Amino acid sequence: MPHARPLRRLAAVCLVSASLLGAAALADRAGAQQAAGEIAAVQTTLYFGLKTTDGRGVSEQQWTRFLADVVTPRFPQGLTVVTAYGQGTNPGSDAVLAEMTKVLIVVHPDDAANAGKIVEIKAQYSQDFEGGGVFHTEADVRIVP
Repeated sequence: MPHARPLRRLAAVCLVSASLLGAAALADRAGAQQAAGEIAAVQTTLYFGLKTTDGRGVSEQQWTRFLADVVTPRFPQGLTVVTAYGQGTNPGSDAVLAEMTKVLIVVHPDDAANAGKIVEIKAQYSQDFEGGGVFHTEADVRIVP
């Protein structure tokens, strides 16, 4: 039977597709049930490059002071800092830049006041540490109790 093999494949594809659609429908229903008590928020992640134009870099003591004086007063409810190694290229360049990085993660309500606080933190870092770059990402998240 030369047509049996393609028909079996088609049946298998249909079965897998139906299973995935059914799973997606269940996930949507479960998500709606879990929505009670969840809070919509934004996760802001700032990647602070620790290299400076003068070549001295940002010391651990300087970073700790910046965190205490600039970041924590703006987000006293909580934040996370991770020390990491980062690398990338500047726009228009193929040269790879590598440096130690502080990654700041803050989950907060999506409003103008908090967006302003993020802008202030970035501006202060650039002012305090000439050449210290800040890479900024944001993602919608749900706080789940």
